[in-house]
Amino acid sequence: MYTPKEQDLEQSYKTLKIAIWLYFLLWVFEGALRKWILPSLATPLLIVRDPIAIFIIIRAFYLDVKFINGYVVLSAIFTLLGLAITLTFGHGNLFVGLYGARIMLIHFPLIFIIGAVFKKEDVLKMGRVMLATNILMTIIIYLQFTSPQTAYINTGLGGEGSAGFDGAMGYFRPSGTFSFTTGLSAYYILVSVFVFYFWLSKEACSKLLLISSTVALIIALPLTVSRTAVLGVLLVGFFAFAGSTTSVKSLIRLISTVLVIVVLFMVLQKTTSIFNLGTQVFMSRVDTAKGQEGGSIVMRTINGFTEPITTLLKAPLFEGNLGMGTNAGAQLLTGQRKFLVSEGELNRVGGEQGLILGGGLVVLRLVLAFGLFFSSIKLPGNYKLLPLTFCGTALFLITQGQWAQPSMLGCAVLATGLLLAGMNINLKTE
Repeated sequence: MYTPKEQDLEQSYKTLKIAIWLYFLLWVFEGALRKWILPSLATPLLIVRDPIAIFIIIRAFYLDVKFINGYVVLSAIFTLLGLAITLTFGHGNLFVGLYGARIMLIHFPLIFIIGAVFKKEDVLKMGRVMLATNILMTIIIYLQFTSPQTAYINTGLGGEGSAGFDGAMGYFRPSGTFSFTTGLSAYYILVSVFVFYFWLSKEACSKLLLISSTVALIIALPLTVSRTAVLGVLLVGFFAFAGSTTSVKSLIRLISTVLVIVVLFMVLQKTTSIFNLGTQVFMSRVDTAKGQEGGSIVMRTINGFTEPITTLLKAPLFEGNLGMGTNAGAQLLTGQRKFLVSEGELNRVGGEQGLILGGGLVVLRLVLAFGLFFSSIKLPGNYKLLPLTFCGTALFLITQGQWAQPSMLGCAVLATGLLLAGMNINLKTE
């Protein structure tokens, strides 16, 4: 039950919450709009969530939502200084600079707005919706995986070419309703948060929906042919299990959950040919990629942290490349979609803005990630499960997620915002 003050607050936040839900739905279906529904508007739809983000920020200011903090202020200062340097001494392209600046100026603050206005009920409601969309998404990627790249289901952006990406054994990595496979990988990692949470918690959720969504997730992972998706889900599982070992009852629930997942996996392995085929293709992809990259994805992840440090130390104090590290920025500057700075996220940030400003943003993101983790583990035992499970995806997306890619950016904003909402609400209302 809400107090009269809380009821007034809920009513005033209603429009803001609707806008956040719209941001979420556009994140999931933006690629579908750009590929299948409105292909002629594929380019402007790339920033379809930006007006929603701007509205959310303006509305939050109007409602006096407490979201301005050190992270928001510092990120804005670093970004605005970087934009000024870019336009004065750098590449000088206003549109490219603004496209790069929008990441930290209008999307990053949403993390703290979601954390401030969402209650636990809102987080779980979004979770149940994700369980349902997961089933639809898995059907779509099944059709994409088994269909030729010339099929309509595999149509690329603007209704041209193919959205599939090189996989293994003649099969391609599907993109689902997203514009590229990275968005799909992030989606399944976030879905797994709610799959694990509803199995391990006592929160109400339709068992039919939960079992169906769990089966869909198990089938989908090999079909994505994405090592990031599989390892990301395993990481979420690790954090979820760590957050659930707080009592004898929670341990029993944990063991039951593991048994259910193992049984479902074994049943699918023996009865579903597409699951076995997907597993073969995925393992082939792992072997091929290991040979090409000269190491495992674990080493690649470690390099994602160590390489930016060495690169930053060699970088100029300031760089005027804001926006150049995005594919859209590269398209505007050179006419080609390619990585002009770096494919690695932290390397991109440093390469766009140099040692001082880029390094400042890298440190800010790392501090945010570790701060969220330590805040989660310090919570009382019965409050840890939801935020710690979110840590499995949010920490990865904050530190390694390719924010230059709109779908990955949207997932990072939502996952981290929901993590904050889970922490705040658990302490106050449970």
